[in-house]
Amino acid sequence: MTLKVGLILYSVRDEMAKDPIGTVEKVGELGYRFIETCNHNAQNDPGIGFGVPAADIKAAFDKFGSKVISTHIYPLPQADLPAVVEYNHIVGNTRLVNPMGTFTTYDDLMKQCEEFNRIGKFLHEEGIQYLYHNHQMEYRTFNGKTILDHIVENTDLEYVGLELDTFWTMRGGQNPVDMLKKYGNRIKLVHQKDFAWDSMEAINLNGSTPEDLEVKPGDILGLGPESSYVQKCGSHEPITEEYAAEFQRRRRSSFTEIGTGIMDIQAIIDTASACTAAEYIILEQDYTSMPSQFDSIIRSMEGFRKFTGIEWE
Repeated sequence: MTLKVGLILYSVRDEMAKDPIGTVEKVGELGYRFIETCNHNAQNDPGIGFGVPAADIKAAFDKFGSKVISTHIYPLPQADLPAVVEYNHIVGNTRLVNPMGTFTTYDDLMKQCEEFNRIGKFLHEEGIQYLYHNHQMEYRTFNGKTILDHIVENTDLEYVGLELDTFWTMRGGQNPVDMLKKYGNRIKLVHQKDFAWDSMEAINLNGSTPEDLEVKPGDILGLGPESSYVQKCGSHEPITEEYAAEFQRRRRSSFTEIGTGIMDIQAIIDTASACTAAEYIILEQDYTSMPSQFDSIIRSMEGFRKFTGIEWE
């Protein structure tokens, strides 16, 4: 099976903030036909996060033959789920992704798994598939078992699937190919970026010993402003404004366009095709050093075209 190449609009979020309709039309004109929308304003907007009516955004996708294949909704607990469902029915989308969780204790994780099941069942009854998207933190452990394993084992496979991010899997100290094989048909979508060969950060952000990986009392795992990792900028040293700026500079240096870094993307494509239920491999470009985000997604399209086992239409 070949994978269809998609694009999450987070990759062009600055352009979306300036002109959401024009940006959607532009990515379609460039040749991205399978689009994952990205709403980081879900507490105020059930749609794509920029106050655009569903009919208007659908018309923008239709102009160049693009379609919505998934959407990220964050923060999910604050979203009006019935309104989100109604919006996505209008645009023709059948997948909803929780792009990140926040984890503090084992008991809290178990409660979240119950909530994932509840949301997944509700969405399933509405014809929408619910997926969880990982970062590196889900490869930290409670009681010696990764958070992602706990999620998979404590949620109903009929109601909760995975969108495996191979970049963050690698940065969690795992081999993406191994994780694609391990989670198999639980994986419904794949996120792909590339890791810069000249990154100022180490690949593994989690550490490698059981002591490194185990979540400590008082830790708040997640990417929100309250998380231990963000507040400490990945350090146990006192944080100054200068240190925080340097942390961001180093973090951004780890991202590069598809095919220009060190990830074995062909092996990821081959394994995802053979071992998972994923139909799409979706470009997510968190940061770029190129002049614009449009330049970045054009370069990544060129990079993707060097690989086999993918298609664009």
